Amino acid sequence: MPCYCELCGREVLDERQCKTVVIEGAVLKICPRCYNRLIKQGKVREYKPPIMTSTQILRRKIRRKSRSIPKRLLMEEYEVVPDYAKRIKQARERMGWSTRVLAERVREKENVIKRIEAGRLIPSIELARRLEKVLHIKLLEPIVDEFTGYSSHGSDEDYFTIGDLIRIKTSKK
Repeated sequence: MPCYCELCGREVLDERQCKTVVIEGAVLKICPRCYNRLIKQGKVREYKPPIMTSTQILRRKIRRKSRSIPKRLLMEEYEVVPDYAKRIKQARERMGWSTRVLAERVREKENVIKRIEAGRLIPSIELARRLEKVLHIKLLEPIVDEFTGYSSHGSDEDYFTIGDLIRIKTSKK
């Protein structure tokens, strides 16, 4: 099975030839050519996975099965819609509430609600969830990553490597 060098993007047909190394604290798989170049410069060291006892492995497996998705990861997957202020104000007025009543319902200060409705404050994900629940509106949408498709190694692949980023940085100087 082939592997790809995470520095230059070169395909290595035999995965056993790829070297797993640590470069400035990051664990990367690189091709023999990049490995030889970096070893001579002294910028790389071999990656040695941590040694665990069978008891530690068993505990880790049990923990993984019982663990649910952390709340902070769920929050990072969403962002507040651009027209949040308009939606919140319209929903509040539709229900016939004042800003004070809405603030009490979502357990927040009235001044914060006024600033959100004026568009001067973007609500946190947690506050947006509370507002969604109380006002019965949609304020959060999934984050969609926009991919540039940049690749300097001339292929039609939809990825770029760390080496591409280094070239970008050095070419701007």
